[in-house]
Order: sequence, then C-alpha cells, then structure tokens
Amino acid sequence: MHAPHPEPIHRARVMTYNVHGFVGTDGACDPERVVRVIEHDHPDIVALQEVELGPDEAAEGATAAWLAERLGMHCHFTLTRPGRKGGRFGNAVLSRHAFELVAEGSLPRRGGEHRAVQWLKVQSPSGDFHLMNTHLGIRFWERQAQVRALLGAEWLVRAGAALPVVVCGDFNATPLSPVYRALSRGLSDVRRGMRRKVGTWPSARPLLRIDHMFVSSEFRVISCGVLQNADSRVASDHLPLVAELDWGRV
Repeated sequence: MHAPHPEPIHRARVMTYNVHGFVGTDGACDPERVVRVIEHDHPDIVALQEVELGPDEAAEGATAAWLAERLGMHCHFTLTRPGRKGGRFGNAVLSRHAFELVAEGSLPRRGGEHRAVQWLKVQSPSGDFHLMNTHLGIRFWERQAQVRALLGAEWLVRAGAALPVVVCGDFNATPLSPVYRALSRGLSDVRRGMRRKVGTWPSARPLLRIDHMFVSSEFRVISCGVLQNADSRVASDHLPLVAELDWGRV
C-alpha cells in the first residue's frame, strides 16, 4: 500500500517595516543598520515604507540597487514625493522571489502628504500570491478616504479572489480605529490569535499598534511577532512586524 503524498507546503516569511528614511532614533542616517534588522529575521518578502533613496544609483547612501544587492533580493521602488538633496522618497518591496508589478498609484489626499500603494504578484516557487504595500496618512478623514480607495475597485476589488492576498504597511491606525475595522471585515490580522500583541511605535517604547499585516482566508499564520533587538530599537522609530504564512492547507 502506497503512503499518501504529503500536501504541498506553501510558505512565505513576510515583513512590513517603516524605516523612517533610514534615520534612527539617535538621529543618524544608517541604511546598513536597517539592513541588519531585516537580515536578522530572514524574510522572503519585505514591504518598506518611508524609504529615502539617493538622487541616482551612483550616489552615496541607500539606492534601490544597493538594497537589492546588499540583501540578495529583487527590489521595486514606488515614488511618493521628492526626497532630500534631490533624492526620492516612497515605498519599496524587496523579494527573494521573482514578481510582477500589477499596479502602483496614489491614494486620495486632503492636503496631507502624498501616499501610494504598490501591488505586486509574487511568483513564489510554492505558489503565487498578491502583495499590497501602503502607508496611510496621519489625518483621520484622509485615512478614511484612503482605506475606502484601497478596499475599492482600483485595488482590492480588482484583485478579486483569484490569488491569496497580503495587505500590509503603516496604517497610522490602531486596532480600535475605523480603518482597522474596515480592513478586518474581509481580511484577517496576522496577530489576531496572539496573546501578547506588542506595539510597533515608537520603537524605544512600542505602545501603539499602527503597522499591520492583513491576509485573505487562504492563509494560515504559522508564526508572527515584532522584532525587538538592539538594532531595531534604534534603526527607525518603528519596529518591524514579521509573519510566516502558509497557504497550502485551507
């Protein structure tokens, strides 16, 4: 009698991290320190917010090419506004796997800072899935408009149910907020089952949970946590949230 074939394991380790322009709580701009934080947890996919890049790929400091080479990952950067000294500022996704850019674009704003969404189709060896990376505004009514757009026809409605989806980033909203509740109606917070839910901001004394990762029903959360070590407490004013996800058994 032949033993049954084991079910395929579809796993990915995903991190979301607001890197604060690579400027730490000590005031030092140190992209290498941020890279060490990322390396510590060996993620497959990293969704970054507040990424400050140099004015060109030959410039000193962080560039998209430098991040990709330093971490051995593919990188896609989405501009939200000009950076300092002629550089660029926005969101970035790093991936060990190949990916296809589905869409990128701005969210509504009401006088606040420009905000964007990145939507990638990650081509993992164990199965494809969608990833959306975003950073919502700091004003209450602006966040309301932005989450409605994110949940609407251009983004999550358009993604449909063809593939599993991860939505992550800095939402500037706690679990008691309307923004969080709106996202939770169709998606699950990866920290939902955790007994102790550590905050992600501010990094020195993380009191607030404003960085989140939501997943569609195909995903099972294997492990999840907020990375706290000597580097992460200083590298940015946010701490990274990391989840290992399995979509092989639903």
